[in-house]
Amino acid sequence: MTMFEELFALATGATLTMVLSADEKTGRMTINVIPKPKKDANEPALTKALSLTATPAEFDAGFVDVLKEYREVRQSLAEQAEATQEVLQAAKAASAKKAGEAMTKAVKPAPASKAATLPEAGMPDISGDGDDEADSNRQQVATTATGGDPYDLFG
Repeated sequence: MTMFEELFALATGATLTMVLSADEKTGRMTINVIPKPKKDANEPALTKALSLTATPAEFDAGFVDVLKEYREVRQSLAEQAEATQEVLQAAKAASAKKAGEAMTKAVKPAPASKAATLPEAGMPDISGDGDDEADSNRQQVATTATGGDPYDLFG
């Protein structure tokens, strides 16, 4: 490919800024090719500039090959970045699904325990105040609070 064909191929994936400078004393010039990815690629390597310094004859001989190699590396990096984004999106979706399932399980009501059932009629008057119903309620609360062991909080 020619230089402009390579630049065109490179520019299809990124907007390019080229800066050229020449040093008369050494007879060399510097070319900077600075890409700005067109897609929202969060890969810093895709914004890495190509900076070359050589004589005009050296550029004539090898600039097209260097551009081709640079374009191919950028394409590979872009493909890797896209694959990584896909993996991250899939992981994010799976994580959200697991979180949703966990929340669903957490919201389900727990089955009633034996301690939460109402006491049978005829429970003894444990406080000695003659109010068997109040004693029964206190017995219920005490049994529930201590995990099943009767404990009179008011006695």
